[in-house]
Amino acid sequence: MMTYHIQRTFHPIGQGAFYSERHDDFNIVYDCGARPLSPYAKSLVQSVFTASDKIDVLFISHFDYDHVSAISLLMRKVKKIKKVVLPLLHDEHKNLLININRAMSQNIIKLLKDPQSFFGEDTDIVYVKPASPQEENDDNEGEEKRLLDLKEIRHMQDPLSGKIEIKSGSKLRLGAELSWVFVPYNFCNKKRSIQLESELESEGFCVTQLKNDPIYSLKAFSTPASRRVLREIYTRVDGNVNENSLLLYSGPDTSFNKDELLHCYVEIGWPDFWFHRTNSGCIYTGDADLNKISLNTEYSEYIESVGVIQVPHHGSRHNFTIEAFEGFWPHIVCPVSCGEQNQYGHPASEVINQLALRLFTPLIVTEQPETEFIQHIFFINKRAESLQKTVGKF
Repeated sequence: MMTYHIQRTFHPIGQGAFYSERHDDFNIVYDCGARPLSPYAKSLVQSVFTASDKIDVLFISHFDYDHVSAISLLMRKVKKIKKVVLPLLHDEHKNLLININRAMSQNIIKLLKDPQSFFGEDTDIVYVKPASPQEENDDNEGEEKRLLDLKEIRHMQDPLSGKIEIKSGSKLRLGAELSWVFVPYNFCNKKRSIQLESELESEGFCVTQLKNDPIYSLKAFSTPASRRVLREIYTRVDGNVNENSLLLYSGPDTSFNKDELLHCYVEIGWPDFWFHRTNSGCIYTGDADLNKISLNTEYSEYIESVGVIQVPHHGSRHNFTIEAFEGFWPHIVCPVSCGEQNQYGHPASEVINQLALRLFTPLIVTEQPETEFIQHIFFINKRAESLQKTVGKF
């Protein structure tokens, strides 16, 4: 019997996010960063993959420093990052992020300005268009969602702009050997920008120039006092400066034959914590605001396949509502990534309590190695078996 193995890991990086899936024939990563990017965090990122490993797809949820600060380390460690899937940003919001990150001395400007230059010409950059729930319903009404093979995605490159852009909710796969899909959804929350812009204006900064002049911050935040004010604003908005957050479903497609699932279990570093879950799908949420998006609407066709849902924004109460989990099987594992001594009070006790009261299983993943969350999934690879039998007849 030929089996197919997937190892999904929520790495203990602290106040940040670094998640990976090792499939038998490819690797994916969702976010890679921490604040602070400590020697421990750097060592962790460099230990997960070898110099001969390739990252087939890197998904970036958004451009907060704590989610992307270690990507350059990952690039230098592995042999190649083949494809990057990230949210498409409006130019004004991109300029605002560039100015803020420059003023806060966060070295991610090149990634924000020009991802293609940052990763190199050999890496395919795939932009996921933003969509509100209403737009998503209008776009897909009466229309079957397209299944796009990431191995052939370069054919979708626009001849004029040179960009590869796909719709939110598109089904992505890597080859056809297993009915496993990746479904990104770029949710745009304008309220975040409104709050941030209001705070900036109240302190006397020109928001219009911040949004239209990518080098305005060189003048506006030229003094230690102005940069200190910006850091205070950042803290007041709980680090929520990105309009966009790319959610991702990774799991069996709707066409998947459940009889092929052999074994699915979860392990973490605690001695007595080792249990089975039949649902192998996962929804990664980045820093999405669950008050503004319904997981059971956007991923309605995968509800029965989901066994893991990442709690967004390190368990912040501002990004959470238990109603977003309605319809999902209650015994779902909910990892929360956060630093042990973070200044924001993450995770909020009310978030953990609400999850536990509804029979979900919250797991706090910090910088302590024993909090690492690992899920092993085993399938019968029936397609490979069938091919082997066919070849064997000749």
